Amino acid sequence: MSQTNRLIDRRLAKALVYLQALMIPVSALIAWVLKDTTAALSATLGALLCWLASCYFSWQSFRAAGARASKQVLSNMYRGLMGKFAIVIVGFILILSNVKPLSPVALFCGFILVQAMSWVAPFWVARQQKRV
Repeated sequence: MSQTNRLIDRRLAKALVYLQALMIPVSALIAWVLKDTTAALSATLGALLCWLASCYFSWQSFRAAGARASKQVLSNMYRGLMGKFAIVIVGFILILSNVKPLSPVALFCGFILVQAMSWVAPFWVARQQKRV
C-alpha cells in the first residue's frame, strides 16, 4: 500500500512548533542563570509570545491542502502572517505596559532565541529524514 504524497508537507511546521516550545524553558533558564528571576520571567514572556504567534501562523497556513486549494492556501498564509504580526505587536504592547518588574532586554532576547529556531528547524527535519 503506497502512501499518498501531500502537496504541502506539514512536518517542518510541526518541527518548528516543537523546537520553539522546547526553547521556552531554555530561555528562562539561561536568563535566570545569567541574571535573576525578573529576567527569567521576562525571557519566558518573550519566548511564549513568539511561540504563540508561530502556532497561529502554522495553524492558519496549513488548514487547507491540495492542488485545488492553492488559492486558499496562499490566502491562508497571508491571513496567518497578518495574524502573527498582530499577535506580536499586541503582545509586546500588553507585556511592556502591564508587567512590572520587567527586563526589556531579556524579553527581546527570549523572543529572538525562539524565533531563531526557524533557522534550525529545516536542518533538524532534514537530519531526521536521513535517519529514516
